[in-house]
Amino acid sequence: MMTPALIFDFDGTIVDTETPALESTAKIWADYGLDFPLDWWLEGMGTDRKSSWVKELEYRSGATLDSDALMAERQRVKDLITEKQPVLPGVSDLIREAQTRGIQLAIGSSSPHSWVDRHLKRVGLFDKFSHIVCRDDVGGVSKPAPDVYEHALELLGLEADHAVVVEDSPNGLKAAIAAGMRTIVVPNPLVKSLDFTGAYARYETLDVMPPGQLLDIAFDNILS
Repeated sequence: MMTPALIFDFDGTIVDTETPALESTAKIWADYGLDFPLDWWLEGMGTDRKSSWVKELEYRSGATLDSDALMAERQRVKDLITEKQPVLPGVSDLIREAQTRGIQLAIGSSSPHSWVDRHLKRVGLFDKFSHIVCRDDVGGVSKPAPDVYEHALELLGLEADHAVVVEDSPNGLKAAIAAGMRTIVVPNPLVKSLDFTGAYARYETLDVMPPGQLLDIAFDNILS
């Protein structure tokens, strides 16, 4: 009998790194006298943005920009804000309850290991996961492509119908669905108004109910 798994996205699901990402980028746009294009930003949430925001700023400002310098400054500000971010509500309790039930735990992220591993260690959760899959494990391919989740399934030794994903963004949801997995969404505040069609369940936070009850719902007909 296969041991089922709970697979977490990282950014915006375990730690709110999305707000620091937005605030640090918006600060640079403000330095150029431009309003930050929030709708454009939200469309790409959950993917690997790389330098796309610099190219967009260059296009909208009409200026020739030093991409490396801007990205370094943005990362500096983002790091300062992110270092203060705690684990999001309900995450630690859900992890403990899953461990009690013998459910495997993994991460599937569009961010690199250098980012995900660092912050999982900072909040004391790195050792809780049997597998941490990031974009560097799948040739740099990011969500909404399903590659990180498909690779997580391979490492876990599971078929898609024996795993549940926890996501916070529409692009993450698309990736999990494309990999064939049931998905619980907990939208971060920035994307609550976006389309989450296809989610198995949607909650404001992971502590809206006792963790055992949430797992009963998430793994209905999987654990039985």
